[in-house]
Amino acid sequence: MGLIVFWIIILLCCYMLIRYLVGTYNSLVFLKNNCYKAFANIDVLLKKRFDLLPAIVQIADQAMTHEKFLINMLVKSRDTYISTSDLDTKINTINQTAAYFQKAIIIAENYPHLISKNTLLELQSQTKRIEDQIADRREFFNQTVTLYNTGIQLFPNVIFAFLFGFKMISLLYAQQEPKQ
Repeated sequence: MGLIVFWIIILLCCYMLIRYLVGTYNSLVFLKNNCYKAFANIDVLLKKRFDLLPAIVQIADQAMTHEKFLINMLVKSRDTYISTSDLDTKINTINQTAAYFQKAIIIAENYPHLISKNTLLELQSQTKRIEDQIADRREFFNQTVTLYNTGIQLFPNVIFAFLFGFKMISLLYAQQEPKQ
């Protein structure tokens, strides 16, 4: 009788351990998927912002040919962003190019005689709307990523995160406005 009780206790302990491991793994997967879902919401807006890029580039190209570096950086960033599916690459591209994007708008503002006032105003309005939406979604994304990153750093989750390949996800940073 004592041996049966011993094995029942061992089996219950194993069951509880397995249940805990499965629960921990599932919660880490849930947090990670929330990060990707939050980024997908930002991704939609970033694609809209990049869709405005040809008009901005055309205006900037007409305005100043010596600003080719800026134009080339924007086009290269757009190509990199669109061609990759890696989340870290997309985040790095976003963090590096937001200031360039704003500078292109400033260039267009400095040369109003090259384009119609309505075109520029509409472009600025669309850009502002998209940037505001990106800022809202960036905040949610960063909160979600912070929860995930904290989740994989807590003990004993850090052990499971290492064993199952859960990696830290980078935050999206707001860029400072470029100076004219």
